[in-house]
Amino acid sequence: MRNALLLLLTLGACGGRQQQALAEMQDFECKDRVASFIATNHMAADEIGVQMDCAEQGPRIRRWRVEKDGTRLEDSRSMTPGEFDDVWTRVADSGWENLKDCMNGGGDSEPIYSFDLKDNQSEAQFACQAQRLPFPYNAIVDPLELAAAKDKGDLGDDEPQELKDLEERKKQKPQ
Repeated sequence: MRNALLLLLTLGACGGRQQQALAEMQDFECKDRVASFIATNHMAADEIGVQMDCAEQGPRIRRWRVEKDGTRLEDSRSMTPGEFDDVWTRVADSGWENLKDCMNGGGDSEPIYSFDLKDNQSEAQFACQAQRLPFPYNAIVDPLELAAAKDKGDLGDDEPQELKDLEERKKQKPQ
C-alpha cells in the first residue's frame, strides 16, 4: 500500500513530463501510412511540401520549401502516436482513396498540388491545380500544414523576393 502511494506521488510530481512519456508509450500501428503533398509554382516558393510518415523513424512530419534560386529549407519533428493518428484521421476524412485529378482551369500561373497517400490497404496519387484548393483536397493539405508548423512557426520568409524588391523601389521613389 505504501509503495503504491509512493508511486502515485512520484507520478503526480512528474506532471507534464509523465503525460508526454505515457503518450509516447501508446500502442502504435504504423500500417505503412504516408500522407504528402508537394505544391509547385506556389506563391510562397518554387516548391513547398509536407510529408507525414511512420515506417522509417516512427511517427514524424517534415516540411520543406525550395526557392526559385534552388535554396532548400527543411525541418522535421517526431510526433506522438496519438498526434499522428489524429492528423491521419483528419486526412482520411477527405476520402483520399477515391480522389482523382482536379483541374480548376485557373491557368498556368496557379500552383499544382501533387498528392501521394497510402496505407496498408490503399494507395493513391493525384494532382489538383488551383490557387485555393477545393474541398476535399484542402482537407489533406490543411491538417498536414498545421501539424508541420506546430512548435516551429514559419519555415523561412514567405514573402517573395520580387515583392520585397518592389516595396523597396516604392520607398526609394521620390514623392
